[in-house]
Order: sequence, then structure tokens, then C-alpha cells
Amino acid sequence: MNNCGDLQVDREVLFLESWYETGRRSRITTTYGIFYSPDSPLTLIDKASMLLSFPNGERRKATRHNLKAYEENIILFSHCGFAAFPTHPPSQLGCVWIFKHPYTLEAVSTFKTRIIYERYGIAKEVDASIHALSKQRKRLHEIVF
Repeated sequence: MNNCGDLQVDREVLFLESWYETGRRSRITTTYGIFYSPDSPLTLIDKASMLLSFPNGERRKATRHNLKAYEENIILFSHCGFAAFPTHPPSQLGCVWIFKHPYTLEAVSTFKTRIIYERYGIAKEVDASIHALSKQRKRLHEIVF
């Protein structure tokens, strides 16, 4: 587990979460390890040029209509082909950004789910229902593909 102030969000990131230690504001789990950054998750996402988002302005209306998803949802993607969605609104403390990689979901309880990246031998429990995560993953795939 390294402090890495210059680590960038790229295709190797599995998930990104807020972290609260002195000098560490983000915990970045990648396919090759866990790193910490002094930047917040939203700052790292901004640096990765993941500012293209659905929904956004007129795209919001079209996306909600096409997906029949009228509640607020956020899916970010970059020109480089990587995408992510949050487990909660980004302003909440327990928000974890999940990036587009193959994973399986396992219900731990009604409002807690384990995300398992079998290929990398990594698992993460998040405070979100399996249903909510499945819907967000489906939206991500519908928008990206």
C-alpha cells in the first residue's frame, strides 16, 4: 500500500473511494495494488478527464427516457474508454466509484454487497444493495456499448 500522489485514474483502476487519514484523501484499488492519494476522488476523476457524463443537460433527458430511469444516476466515462459509476451520491462519505471491469456481486445483507474481482483476487464490501449495483452496472453497459 503506497502513497502515490501522482497516480492517475486509468483502465487499471477497479474502484476509488474516499479515505480519511492524514495526507490521504483517496484509496485507489488497481489491478496491481492499493494506493493512496492526497487528492479527493472527484479531483482524481477530474484529472482523468472523466467529465463526459450521462446524465448531463439534454443528455440527461435522453438517457432517462431511453433507459426508463427517471431517478438521478451518474455514469462517467472518458475518451480513453474507461467508465465508472458511484455507489452513492459523490457527496456521501461511503461513496465508492466502481470502474468498468468484469466482477460478480454477492449479497452480504440487505444493504451491503461484496464486489468480487475473481481475475485479480480482490473483493470489496460496499454499503449498497445488490439490486442498486446491478441496475447501475446495467446502465453503464447500455450507455457505453
